[in-house]
Amino acid sequence: MSFFVRLGEICVWVFKDMVYLVSCVIPGSRSIWVFGAWFGARYSDNSRSLFEYVNENCPNIRAVWLTGNNDVLKLVRDKGYEVCFANSLKGIWLSLRAGIGVICTGNNDINGFTTGRQRIINLEHGIPLKKIVYDDRISYKGHSNLKLFLLPFLRKKPRLVSATSLRVKNTVSGALRVPDSNVVITGYPRNDVFFAQKREKTPLEAGLLLRDRKDRRLGIYMPTHRREGRLDVLSLFFGEMDSINSRLREQRVILLVKVHYYHLEEMQKNPSEYSNIYFIQDKDVEQDIYSLLPAVDFLVTDYSSVYFDYLLLDRPIIFAPFDMEEYLRDDRELYYGYNDVTPGPKAGNWDEVLKYIGESLSFPERYARERDRVREMFHTYCDGHSSERVYKEILGILQAKPLGAARKR
Repeated sequence: MSFFVRLGEICVWVFKDMVYLVSCVIPGSRSIWVFGAWFGARYSDNSRSLFEYVNENCPNIRAVWLTGNNDVLKLVRDKGYEVCFANSLKGIWLSLRAGIGVICTGNNDINGFTTGRQRIINLEHGIPLKKIVYDDRISYKGHSNLKLFLLPFLRKKPRLVSATSLRVKNTVSGALRVPDSNVVITGYPRNDVFFAQKREKTPLEAGLLLRDRKDRRLGIYMPTHRREGRLDVLSLFFGEMDSINSRLREQRVILLVKVHYYHLEEMQKNPSEYSNIYFIQDKDVEQDIYSLLPAVDFLVTDYSSVYFDYLLLDRPIIFAPFDMEEYLRDDRELYYGYNDVTPGPKAGNWDEVLKYIGESLSFPERYARERDRVREMFHTYCDGHSSERVYKEILGILQAKPLGAARKR
């Protein structure tokens, strides 16, 4: 690293430290909440769902979405919500004044260096099947001791972490090294859409692809990331696209493909001219894949935690752990025995996936008891009120102690 690059980095560190010190003395406002997701680059996940809930149901709260992405800025603004660039003067000022900061991946979802008096609410981004953070001995690097010492805001712990069950609570508490009392079983706000009587259809559903479904069935393939996006995930699974597409056409099945956030650029390069395979782009679902899942008849996945959420719909799930041995060695270890918590057939290749698709659509109840068993393990609530529970927990935190109260020495 060149001298000037290092000097620039040090200057940024100094600036953030100074802002953090200021944030420790500015009283936070109970009525200003800032939200963000996926390093400020996305409008998605549990943060988005709670943000929209607060905007629609809590007029006394000024909810502001923070981002570093132009597309996100336009998307949120077009929906009529308040949004600004995180590193703009307005974004930094609102962050300094906010009493609550809502994240789903880490403090850099928002302006982490402004959180001195802010209560951080970590809504998480998935029920852990794969080992995460401090439990992850393969992928997690963390910050160096020097960086943690020089940048104290990196040590800021969340005041509340959401979980979906006692089992998940215990896992998350240990993996994040937060007090057990800070982890609360609320359910995930993003799953409320599964229970909504009315929901806004995604652009993909409104398009010709799905309006012309007739008697075709709709499935979705959602593989998890490989090596934090450093490995071409689709090349592992789609070696025979023409053959797979032909079989899907015979079965009258449309298979949607949605890759992990880390592989979005990779997906942009893949062709989408297949009649029965469609690669979902951000614009198809306005960056919110969960709004589409209620329209999907079955799910195909490998080690993605999305299947835990999909259990709330009680529909067929097909598991495709083609590279299990390599994945456990090179990517992540798992918290559970794979077969113990995956209620559905296990495919070793795409021929088997296609066979199981046909069976699942003909006999969707085949794994119903297993789905019930695993759902009870990982979901305390199945009612569509998770956003409301999180909101009430935050109100309880705000009422516990004045935000502007002086700290005891």
